[in-house]
Amino acid sequence: MNIVKVELSVPKESKEVVDFLAKIITDLVAKKSIAEIAAGNLAMLMAAVGDFDQLGEEIKSQNRDDLAAYLVKVIMTALEKPEVVEAPVA
Repeated sequence: MNIVKVELSVPKESKEVVDFLAKIITDLVAKKSIAEIAAGNLAMLMAAVGDFDQLGEEIKSQNRDDLAAYLVKVIMTALEKPEVVEAPVA
C-alpha cells in the first residue's frame, strides 16, 4: 500500500477545541484520576472555552471538511489504547 501525506487547513480556534477533547480522551484511556486530568488540562480548557463560541461559524466555513477529517483523526488516535509490551519471562 502506498501512503501519501495530506495537509489540512483548519481554523485555529476549532483546532484548540478538538485538541482539548482529544487530550481529555487520552487521559481517560490512560486511567488518570479526575484530579490529574483537571490539573493537567487547565490551560487547554481555558483556551478551548474561549474559542468555543466561534465553532458555529467555523463549521460553516470552506474548511469544514478539513476540520471534520482532523476531528476524526485526532479523536480516533486518542481512543487507541497504548500497547502494553510485556517482558519475556526468563
